[in-house]
Amino acid sequence: MKETATSSLDARLEFLHDLKPPGVLRAQPRESIHALLAGKESWLEHALTRNGAILFRGFGLSAKEFRDLSAQLFGDSFRPYLGGTSPRVQINEGVYESTRFPRSLSLPLHNEMSYLPEPPRRIAFFCDVPAASGGETPLADSREIYQRIPPAVRAVFETSGIRYHRYFYGPGWNAVSSAIHRLAPLHRSWMAAFQTTDRAEVEKICARQGVSVEWDNEDGVLLTNTLPAARQHPVTGETIWFNQATAFLLTPRSAGTLRWLLYQLAWPNARRRPFYASFASGEAITLRQLNDVNEAIGGAATRFAWHRGDLLLLDNYLVAHGRMPFRGQRRILVAMS
Repeated sequence: MKETATSSLDARLEFLHDLKPPGVLRAQPRESIHALLAGKESWLEHALTRNGAILFRGFGLSAKEFRDLSAQLFGDSFRPYLGGTSPRVQINEGVYESTRFPRSLSLPLHNEMSYLPEPPRRIAFFCDVPAASGGETPLADSREIYQRIPPAVRAVFETSGIRYHRYFYGPGWNAVSSAIHRLAPLHRSWMAAFQTTDRAEVEKICARQGVSVEWDNEDGVLLTNTLPAARQHPVTGETIWFNQATAFLLTPRSAGTLRWLLYQLAWPNARRRPFYASFASGEAITLRQLNDVNEAIGGAATRFAWHRGDLLLLDNYLVAHGRMPFRGQRRILVAMS
């Protein structure tokens, strides 16, 4: 019976773009998603490992039910967003709003928190309010991205590794820094990022994450760590492109020439930017290398438009995600494990 039930779920999966993520499972009349997924942990693990992402549509899920369903799926393993670079609001324990990023801009595709040695394995997204227009979520298979990157470029990244820089401001920010922040609200305070006002607690969390900590005279903090550009999937062992170099580094092509120039002028010192990446040696990653990687990501990407009540489950290692520009209100909730 169990095998028949899981086989029938496989048979119901549709694909919007050939066999690329996400696979879509649509609700049948009066079908409960809680009942559908109860006892299906093995099927879900297998389906996510194979497809990377599954979109559950038409189940009439509410924001409150999303929290309960996430608990059903993740148990007690909710992942807090401690030390994350993206501005976002916590709704309740384990549930956040998606990244607060200017609606006129695209959010680059990335694997969540891949700048840490132990990022979330799974992510659940819920559409509470779809955008009036735009706001689609592009997805890209990390395995395909890896294969699409020119081998010579890939070899440079894999040989060197990537050094990540994250700068969080503190209560001692000066007037100039504060003015820049108001014009380009990408910075977070370390108090918000780590949900504490205790510097010792920040240092303790960073020590567990293998991240070095450097405080400045404005009570801001620079965090640095080095990781590989590619990793192996923790279950399948497949090699995947897994880093946030292109999300940490704007280019004229990805951000627009004017916006890119303004960004360089606002933060001429890369160590004070909200986020920055270089090769592990400290050598800069060139625009040409970034363009090659961005082209590979774009070639692997597909996108879908949200419907109210949609639930999207991702294997964070296998699938990168982003966000397209939008108009109107848009509210996507997220939980991680």
